[in-house]
Amino acid sequence: MAESAAKQSLAEEAYREIRDALHSGAFEPGQRLSEPELALRFNTSRSPVREALFRLEHEGFVERMPSGRVRVAALDLGYLEQLYVVRANLEGLAARLAAPLLRTVDLDAMMRSVDEMDNAVKNDNASGAIAAGQKFHDVMMRECGNEPLVSLLTGLNARIARFRALVASLGRYDPDRVLEHRRILQALYDRNAELAQAEMIGHVSSSAAVLVRRLRERSADKS
Repeated sequence: MAESAAKQSLAEEAYREIRDALHSGAFEPGQRLSEPELALRFNTSRSPVREALFRLEHEGFVERMPSGRVRVAALDLGYLEQLYVVRANLEGLAARLAAPLLRTVDLDAMMRSVDEMDNAVKNDNASGAIAAGQKFHDVMMRECGNEPLVSLLTGLNARIARFRALVASLGRYDPDRVLEHRRILQALYDRNAELAQAEMIGHVSSSAAVLVRRLRERSADKS
């Protein structure tokens, strides 16, 4: 039992370390990933690395070639746009469901997250702004009262995270996102479920447009 738990812990650690490296851009799109090299890099054995790669393949971070080898998945911006269409509507639904359920303590926590985001933007801290924004969304998801919806959004956000991390590495975050969060929050304070849903859909759609544009600019700069 203890041995099994230890193996799971090693696999989880390897997964997080490789995923974080992918988030940070340490591996380029299309780059082949070798189990022995990853095991050496992250000071573990091949078995946890193999399990981590299977998870990352399922989440869309890496892809398996016909030869069986694994490489970093390409940045498919068309696929990203499709993900955001789904995310916008699911997050909108989450906002609608959460509006009558959020407690004052939840709303106040979301307000603090928006203030954190605002401060991060003013200090040119894109990663901090993204993290603060995610805390805002996490409270809403936690309180929306629909477990299948939360599960779907969690999977979507895992796939989107890599793209967002690349944009964060560029050091830019659009201050309009702060204003959008404030409008969503006001609708939630007012218990206006329909407006909260509409504001959330608009926010996520705007975020997608900016994200795709900046990734295209990044690709053009590299070419």
